[in-house]
Amino acid sequence: MRTPDEIQADAVDQRPFSNMTEFEYWAGGGKGCWDCLNDDEASEKYCPILTVAVIGSWPKEWLRRTVNWKHGDASGSYEAVGDCTEFEERRDDGPDEGDPQPVPGPSALEMEGQIDMFEVFADRIADEASTVRPAEVTG
Repeated sequence: MRTPDEIQADAVDQRPFSNMTEFEYWAGGGKGCWDCLNDDEASEKYCPILTVAVIGSWPKEWLRRTVNWKHGDASGSYEAVGDCTEFEERRDDGPDEGDPQPVPGPSALEMEGQIDMFEVFADRIADEASTVRPAEVTG
């Protein structure tokens, strides 16, 4: 993979996406950034191609494709981002059946000795519900 400076030197001064929604749709579409081994937040590996695109340039690694449209009598075409030449699928098969599952620890918002108010109220409601007699039920 080339460096960000090398990628920027060959990039076209043009935004590849008109808005963040368009980017998110492409990035999560199966062959975009969110499925690529070259950009993996979990391993803190960030793609230099994406870095160049974020600052507003169209990297040559992001191929162009022509999208043709027609609505009624009007028609036209525009260029959109196609595949990335550096895409490598990140495989996440998840834990194997024999792997131990992680045990959730206390939340960062929990303090030692903190009372779980849900449990207090749930116990109280259960106690009151068990003492209600049918004659006392209204409504």
